[in-house]
Amino acid sequence: MWEGVLKAIGKFQPNKRAFGEANTGSGMRIHPARSLKMHRRIAFVLLWLTLTPLGRAQVPWSTLPLPPRRADAPTGTQIRDITSSMSREVREAYIFDQIVSGNVPNFLRGFATITVTATLGGQPHTIQYGVTPDYLAVGSDTDFFRMPMTPHLAQWLCDRLGCSLPTRKMVNDIWAQSAWKLAPQPIAPSPEMVTVPVFYTHHQMVETQRQSMGAALGALLSGHKKDVVITPQLPTRPPPPRVAIYGWHYQNGTPIQPLSLVHEATYADYSHGIRLVKNEVVVDGQVTTLQAVLAHSTLAGLVSDEGAFSSGNRYPAPPPPALFPFSDRFTSAGRELSCWSDRFTSPTVLAFAPIAPGGDGYALRVRDPSGGIDSTRTGYSYHEDYFVESYIYCQYRPELATNGFERVGIFARDDGNGMFEGISGSGIKGNNYALTWDSHDGRVRCLRTVNGAATDLLPTPQYRASSGWRLFRIEVSGNSIAFRLDGELLLLTSDATHLRGQFGIGYHEYFANNANIAGTYAENFRADRLPVSSVTEWDSF
Repeated sequence: MWEGVLKAIGKFQPNKRAFGEANTGSGMRIHPARSLKMHRRIAFVLLWLTLTPLGRAQVPWSTLPLPPRRADAPTGTQIRDITSSMSREVREAYIFDQIVSGNVPNFLRGFATITVTATLGGQPHTIQYGVTPDYLAVGSDTDFFRMPMTPHLAQWLCDRLGCSLPTRKMVNDIWAQSAWKLAPQPIAPSPEMVTVPVFYTHHQMVETQRQSMGAALGALLSGHKKDVVITPQLPTRPPPPRVAIYGWHYQNGTPIQPLSLVHEATYADYSHGIRLVKNEVVVDGQVTTLQAVLAHSTLAGLVSDEGAFSSGNRYPAPPPPALFPFSDRFTSAGRELSCWSDRFTSPTVLAFAPIAPGGDGYALRVRDPSGGIDSTRTGYSYHEDYFVESYIYCQYRPELATNGFERVGIFARDDGNGMFEGISGSGIKGNNYALTWDSHDGRVRCLRTVNGAATDLLPTPQYRASSGWRLFRIEVSGNSIAFRLDGELLLLTSDATHLRGQFGIGYHEYFANNANIAGTYAENFRADRLPVSSVTEWDSF
């Protein structure tokens, strides 16, 4: 078709009578030479429009839908160090957070196009789909880390990024069309093969080989990992749920790993890699989805050598980890966040007056009626730089001073024990930063608690001796800690005692008589990442 168009245009000769000194209708005449140039340009535009018809589908993928990488995001080496001591569950929550927050190298954000043509049902068909050029990694272009993942984490990312995992056939086709085919580099089996240090060692081995071959970052690479794949066998296996792995091709095209579902779905070792496939695909010039193709009785052959998928095109996975921002208004329906962790008792949302600024007449009450400390917290142990804030009701009760007092407030960078600013009867010790208020004298404290011992970091005592709602806020960024009350900066200090941890709402009663316990009343709780800025800019927040 295109040859005929080109030939016709190549033979095009302007008719002097038709294209001589043409009258534009406005009295202006066009010189023949200019007319010839104009019509050649028109012919070129017509050819371009013919070659790129508006009705034909264009490749529907460009880059992963991720935010830009933050300037302060950890590098691959730093992530190795951060995650080495984490449990698998915490590590995968952390990696999920890092990736969806944009901590992905630039070279991994685009897609390589794979084209497959096959005769199916007696008719030729062609599919195009986009794949990440390498296995998923975290960090920067100059310092990144290819991170093995369980299928749970892989599925969370697929759902978030509009992607899928490949099938066995797709892995073969990706390998065949890869610009660079690396040789597999197995590591001797050991219990350590599921640990981050071995993950990173293998990543370095891959990098050494890639660099020695001269393969550029962003070029389509294969052969250096087994793929976590989808298969219609996933729902057919008896419990527990399984992970399907395949690939790790020798350079002659033979895979080391046949399709295997021997491992549980919580398993990942150094040899596993996650390659994403964009859900939108192009079949015979029309945009559709990979899932629709997999389910099609005929077209499934373009992407599957196991027949059509009636199920098994995704992994069953628990809900993904919560991400910044965290927000809870404590409405009449209860707590909005499902990721709260309570220390001793379950806090109650109840009607409360006076109404907090921006509130709805309900508040969260945190207390243990039997006395002592109680708290509720959220976030993860790896959270570092963020703010946490909440309206806290300060009930000034100096008349009870002879019987004791209660301390209310919020905390940040908690070690996961949720012990606020003290020690439990069983010896559980608090470790965090906290902003608190005491009911008997209105004293405000900016606390650093270490092993249950609280130190007020304020150089001189400060008091707010009245009742009312107050906005408590703590900002933590590296070694810089800021405490604010109703927008006023109480203290900006440098302290490296607690570098990361959870955040929440705390309560501690010091009464001789538990009948005096009221509790911490909180409303409009929020926590989020701090913008990338210097400490000197914090006062402008």
